[in-house]
Amino acid sequence: MTFWRRRSLIVGLLFLSGVLFFFSPTQAQTLPERLTGRILLQVESHGEAWYVNPTNLKRYYLGRPSDALVLMRQLSLGISEAEFATWNQGAPAWAKGRLFLRPESHGEAYYVDLNQRWHYLGRPDDAWQLLRQQGLGITNIDLNKIPAATSAPLSATIAPPSPTSSLDLDHLSSLTWKYRQENYEQNFSLSSQLNKDYAASLKVFYYNDQADVQAVREGFYGLFLKPKEGDTLVGDLVAYARRTGRSRGWSSDQVAEFVLALVQYIPYDQSKLTQSPIIPNYPYETVYKNSGVCSDKTFLAVSLLRELGYGAAILDFPEKNHSAVGIACPPEDSLAGSGYCFVETTNYFPPGVVPGAISSGQAVGGSEMPLALFTADHLGRLEIYQKTPGSFYEGVRVTKEKAESLKNLYQRLATEKQLLDVAGKELSAEQERLSAQRAKLDAYLVTDDLVAYNKEVDVYNQAVNQYNSDLEGYRQQQREYNNLVTTYNQGLADFYQK
Repeated sequence: MTFWRRRSLIVGLLFLSGVLFFFSPTQAQTLPERLTGRILLQVESHGEAWYVNPTNLKRYYLGRPSDALVLMRQLSLGISEAEFATWNQGAPAWAKGRLFLRPESHGEAYYVDLNQRWHYLGRPDDAWQLLRQQGLGITNIDLNKIPAATSAPLSATIAPPSPTSSLDLDHLSSLTWKYRQENYEQNFSLSSQLNKDYAASLKVFYYNDQADVQAVREGFYGLFLKPKEGDTLVGDLVAYARRTGRSRGWSSDQVAEFVLALVQYIPYDQSKLTQSPIIPNYPYETVYKNSGVCSDKTFLAVSLLRELGYGAAILDFPEKNHSAVGIACPPEDSLAGSGYCFVETTNYFPPGVVPGAISSGQAVGGSEMPLALFTADHLGRLEIYQKTPGSFYEGVRVTKEKAESLKNLYQRLATEKQLLDVAGKELSAEQERLSAQRAKLDAYLVTDDLVAYNKEVDVYNQAVNQYNSDLEGYRQQQREYNNLVTTYNQGLADFYQK
């Protein structure tokens, strides 16, 4: 899933299931590469305007002035305010021909021409005037050598949110999950239009290699934790969880576990693994689709925990290309003393428990007792982003007590199994001795040696009685062991909700 390329000073950043992917421009060779970033006018037709997008080297039809502005905003890449502030004397060379948005300001859009001058794309007329000024004539033959795109790429699009009053809740998302071995199902009414707005939102961030990468990642991740106008989904989910908790007498920690289980049981989106690159989803999209990868589900879980008032963070494990949730907890109970307990989102694990392995982006395990439940050394380097203060989750102590109890039971089972094996071998040896004694008695009968037979038969009968007593003891030992196995398996099933 991961690939890295670095050939110049400018790199682009994409969030991909918990890691960052970097891209760099290459030296132009083909016609699309030579015309990248240019605005082309189809002079042999009716002067139709096209824009060659440097991101994918495809041409986009700009249409009418209003259409051109919308599309150019959709094709824009996000840029931080710190980076934009360095453009006072003109944009850097790498920015030539690109479209940019300032998401940290008011979403202003700009085009950087081939002379590195940036132009503000305000009203439709401004965009249309830019087309006339910057347009380059091209023949139909040459234009056809540049692949045409049918729509703006999802990885770099942005669209204004729909007004709250116009939202039509026309989509029903049905979520099913389990908590404390009880099954839940709840339907949530969502807006197709709002989902489209999120799908067309900024999902790419550009910066230069002199930037503070930590700060850039903080800002980039923060984009996915800001709801659009009219999006009440996170609040609705939390309100439902609190109502459910009150009806069952749950503690606040149990309500948090309840919403985390909801996220964990959202199906893992295996289809995304075939995408390159993988584009992250906003929380609204994840619930709308009822599927997601670790990054998608992590954004949703962090948003829910924040709404519940808990401190939360994003835990990145770049060496495993994996993301998880950090829920604020007592430092002595936290992951590596970070102040956050690990919460897996791609499969059900109790908060605080770290999966034994990650396979194809999804946590695996939970069918047997792992050796280390509360450490993440096997996942590699830990990076923490989007830290927010809030209440501590205390439930990890209960989870640790349950885990310790299971661990002790597991060790007891191992000891009992050894004793049972020894007892079984001793019984087998007794059986062999009895068989030999029986054969000896049978031989005495064949030769009519009744004196020898009567002398040995009492010894044999005593051995048989002892064997039967030992056999009953062994069977009782087996029953006790099997009961322990049942208790352990049930405890493990409860622990992992199997």
